[in-house]
Amino acid sequence: MSYMFEHLLGERVPTGQDPETSMLLSAGGRLYSNLSVAMWWRNPKTLAQRSEYLNSVTSQILSSVDPAKYRTATRPSWMGARALTYVPGVLRRLGPFFGHSLRAFFAPTRTRQAYQALCEAYEAQMAGGIDYDLPLAEFRRRYVPTSGRHLFDVTLPPLVAFMSAFGIVDRLVGRQSPELKALGEKLKLGFSGNVTVEMGAALFRLAKVLDRSGGDDLQALTARIERREMSAEFLAEWDAFVTRFGCRGPMEMDVASARYGDDPPLALHQMSFMSIDDEAFDPEVGHARRAREREQAYQELLRRLGPFKRRVLRHAHTVIDLFAGTRDTPKYHLVLFNYAVRKRVLLEGHRLVAAERLDAAEHAFDLTFGDLEAAAADPTLDLRQVRDERTRFLRTLQTRVKRFPPIIDSRGRILRPPARKEQPGELSGLAVSEGVVTGPVKVLHTPHEKPIKKGDVLVAYTTDPGWTPLFVNAAAVVLEVGGMLQHGAVVAREYGKPCVAGIDGVMTKLHDSQLVEVDGTAGIIRLISPAPAAP
Repeated sequence: MSYMFEHLLGERVPTGQDPETSMLLSAGGRLYSNLSVAMWWRNPKTLAQRSEYLNSVTSQILSSVDPAKYRTATRPSWMGARALTYVPGVLRRLGPFFGHSLRAFFAPTRTRQAYQALCEAYEAQMAGGIDYDLPLAEFRRRYVPTSGRHLFDVTLPPLVAFMSAFGIVDRLVGRQSPELKALGEKLKLGFSGNVTVEMGAALFRLAKVLDRSGGDDLQALTARIERREMSAEFLAEWDAFVTRFGCRGPMEMDVASARYGDDPPLALHQMSFMSIDDEAFDPEVGHARRAREREQAYQELLRRLGPFKRRVLRHAHTVIDLFAGTRDTPKYHLVLFNYAVRKRVLLEGHRLVAAERLDAAEHAFDLTFGDLEAAAADPTLDLRQVRDERTRFLRTLQTRVKRFPPIIDSRGRILRPPARKEQPGELSGLAVSEGVVTGPVKVLHTPHEKPIKKGDVLVAYTTDPGWTPLFVNAAAVVLEVGGMLQHGAVVAREYGKPCVAGIDGVMTKLHDSQLVEVDGTAGIIRLISPAPAAP
């Protein structure tokens, strides 16, 4: 998605390849934040605070970094007096974002109505207003800028508003009374409108009405769906699911990844793992319980606080009620656009296959936009050779790198967070969803690696919305990378599943079938049984 970031940032923040001046660097198809330059802008502890909500491991590392050791030798020229020349443009570009953020906080009801209309218009455009016949260069010129502005100016400001309201609630309840603080925490759960939570519930509804008489043959089941041979109830739910969530799936930020709408077995495979007996966890029931608890906590806080604090709480609660459910909307809209880009690139790929210039349409994803546009202008360009060059480094990574570190320096040194003080037999992390559960570990590197059975403790490096169905059976979730606002933490809280995040190296510290207690209230994993002996 670097093309989107390039548009959003424009020339305000250098995005070249000079490690002495660029805030963002591109390598191997990935974007990297250049913290050595960023340290001229903010000290490491401030950068750590800003990353804590999404990635507590990165936050821990940054909090201990010595700026004198890692900051570039000289301040980039664009951060000096020259920066003043950027101010008018930056203010002009950021004006709508700040304006919408302020309106969402101070006039939440009216702003919510306008926000909803803009979101519905954008989703309608993505669903039926894209001209895929445009030349690729024109496709980018027409849709990237408008989508970038929508994502930045429309979908992100509500997050600023409700996070500010969360902060106000924290200050109102203070730190003196654990009981008041617990009530304040309940105000941060049980919101309607979270598109990822709704997706998980939709998959569960599908699983409940899925005819499993055909066994585990997903291809045969897919054929039955395509021939419309399933029950009317299932087909109605399926059509609604694909219409709204067909753009989603595991690894959905990668344009090359297949989606539910492209590959129905992806969804059917995840549904096949869901328990649907009478005692099965129902995401909608769990979410409804959270919503009731939030309302009860709000009424109790109103009763306990004084007149002025009650007035402030009412406003903060309104902002939270209207906008906290939009937490995943920016990514959902980004994925909608990502899916449109995917379809346009696949169309280009099919044309190149027909012209015998590529061997498979999906090979177009191994090329850059520049390569594809050059191919359209030059019929003699050897795309197979270009593709081989583009993928050479990626092939090396696949054979040598299992997981990218959160922070790495220019010498290849991987920075690790300071060691936590832990009791023997315990792992300490960040408490992101309360509750205490005991169960056997199931370590997953991908959402399709193995089934999560009812009662398992799901252990993963991180999760995206494509992992959501696995949370239904999981008794608890443990994440190596994450924070309070990371996808896995948000879904775990809404489902009422204990979750601990930010345990460096947890993927190698826990092992399948090992019995553990997950304390999502204290942020601790207690090892009840040792790791099973290697076979």
